[in-house]
Amino acid sequence: MKRKKKQIKISKEKVVLSDILPFELPATFSNRHFYNFLVTNKISVDGKIIKWERDDPFLDVIIKLLFGFCQGKEVRNRQIKIEAHNDEFKTIPFNYKISHKEKDYRELVIVHPKSQLQLIEFYDKYKEVILYYCNISPFSIRRPHKVAKFTYFQDRTHLKNLAHDHEHKSAEEFDKEYENLKTFFSYKDISNVYKFYESYKYHRSEKKYNRMFKFDISKCFDSIYSHTIAWALLTKDVVKDNIKLSNKTFAGRFDALMQNLNYAETNGIVIGPEFSRIFAELILQRIDLNVLNCLKAEGLEFKTHYEIFRYVDDFFVFYNEDSDKEKILDTYRLQLKEYKLYINDSKTVLFEKPIITGITIAKQNIAKLLNDNLSFKILKKESEKEMPQDDEGDEEEGDREYSFYVSSNKLITRFKTIIKETGISYKDILNYTLACIDRKVAKIIKIYAGIEDKNAYELKVAKAILELLDFTFFLYSVSPRVNTTIKLCMILSKLTKFTRIKGNFNSDLRHLIYKQIYDDVFLVLRKNRSSKHTQVETLYLLIALKELGREYRLEEFLLGKYFDINIKEEKCLYDLNYFTITVLLFYIEGKSRYNKIREIIKTHITHKFEKVPLNKRIITTELVFLLFDLLSCPYLDEAFKKNLLVYYDITDASQQNNLLSRKGYWFTKWSDFDFGKELEAKRSQEVY
Repeated sequence: MKRKKKQIKISKEKVVLSDILPFELPATFSNRHFYNFLVTNKISVDGKIIKWERDDPFLDVIIKLLFGFCQGKEVRNRQIKIEAHNDEFKTIPFNYKISHKEKDYRELVIVHPKSQLQLIEFYDKYKEVILYYCNISPFSIRRPHKVAKFTYFQDRTHLKNLAHDHEHKSAEEFDKEYENLKTFFSYKDISNVYKFYESYKYHRSEKKYNRMFKFDISKCFDSIYSHTIAWALLTKDVVKDNIKLSNKTFAGRFDALMQNLNYAETNGIVIGPEFSRIFAELILQRIDLNVLNCLKAEGLEFKTHYEIFRYVDDFFVFYNEDSDKEKILDTYRLQLKEYKLYINDSKTVLFEKPIITGITIAKQNIAKLLNDNLSFKILKKESEKEMPQDDEGDEEEGDREYSFYVSSNKLITRFKTIIKETGISYKDILNYTLACIDRKVAKIIKIYAGIEDKNAYELKVAKAILELLDFTFFLYSVSPRVNTTIKLCMILSKLTKFTRIKGNFNSDLRHLIYKQIYDDVFLVLRKNRSSKHTQVETLYLLIALKELGREYRLEEFLLGKYFDINIKEEKCLYDLNYFTITVLLFYIEGKSRYNKIREIIKTHITHKFEKVPLNKRIITTELVFLLFDLLSCPYLDEAFKKNLLVYYDITDASQQNNLLSRKGYWFTKWSDFDFGKELEAKRSQEVY
């Protein structure tokens, strides 16, 4: 029988879905609709010309708005020409902060639609060059290896060959098949740094060497001087002697692009998107090669005296002699300094044999803890022996018994003991633990869904779920981060959907579970009130609350309190960013109980547009995203939307009506929202 071969065609516009956005984004936000807009209208940039195919004056207005041009900008033959001085490519990115460490924050970036259009062209034109320069270092274990492609056969072999945990992957790994491509390039060899500790490379090196030390670069992305990309690829002397010529090279164009999308900033590159990691990788590849050559000149041979593995800016060095270690460290210090980069001495860690980290030990102990104490079993009555999870068996329903037992107190006590014994922090192991709990939740749902006589077990299962929630929220509340919030919400989404299905639980038990979720989220929100640095985490929890239904909606004054909105004085106590505004509107919808807070938000939005002059308004990424999402928002009145268009010199009534009559979304999905599916999509994009 001939197998059916199916190939997925990858368009160049896929870059905006895979390599342009940070991972830490609200679940309501995506580039999918923007991608569809680009593909449908065949919009592209060719050098200094933005062009499209469809002849439509209404489309001309949208394109000028979306890509940061004033309405007076001339359109000829469905083209916009960028001025020769190139300033029209310069845009202001949207910066937002997320929690990173206990008293530190990471600033992430989304770039302007015009910059995204440039990135599509750049990837398409220079993808082979990127691959060449990303494969010159023998040290790198996370590097673009080839352009991601996907061809599969519709048969059982294909299903077996699919990466078994493909929904968890952050990057396409070479020689594995995927249903969904998540990055423009496939990556070799390690898609997540923690996989390195369990890899053959790591174990082989441990056999060969007695010691390993780990170090990283201090504030790597913040410290990168954009011009050093040319130094790395062309050498510093050549660049300084031929500045104008170097600007026309691949390195010069990448440098210019990174400056334009970051409002001409040369000190530091934007943090979050994959294209920034590629930019850093090109520089670090050259540094690796320089270190390799310097060490060879000093008599140290790679894979004989030492081995180095680098995952982005994390370095793992295996060695035997302390003198070799000092040479390696000194050489890296000198070579990094040439590119204005420095080692973070406070995070240098030395490991002796057996080379095993506290995190690895903790993972093993936590896996055993959860396997022993979250045991949802199918038993045979006569033998009381546990049946395999996937054993369908020939027994009738009456021949089976089921065991559901969880003790949150026991789990919490033992978990704290593991943390203390291994000397790690909660944040080091929280992602892993929540992922394990998520799998356990899926298991209890699967077993319970297969029971015909649910009445006999619904109370036991409900109690197990309540204990599981208690343990989960205990863990999460210690160190809330975006990654851990997403994993928490995946657990909550599964339980919310399953308990809602008719016949699974009676209404009293269902509301008992929902009340537990509501109370725990309520405590987290009260403890970690929204701030400029924790808004994304809070927004995920807000969406999770919305999933519970109208009976569990926050009161208006409480909602205002969490976001520092003073209902009585009718004002926001600090600036609400684009994400907070859109998710708040998504949460309150058009419900009359939130009329006051909706009006305060509308006033705040107006002030955001008013305080920025038009010449900057059109290139400010946050305002562009906000404008287009508000125009498509079904919960705002038409008069308010028309007033926003006036800020962009769109005063003609017919143009306004045309813009407002456009169907579909831009960046925020206002309705038909499936939280579970969005969370699964987020999980597959996780990088670190």
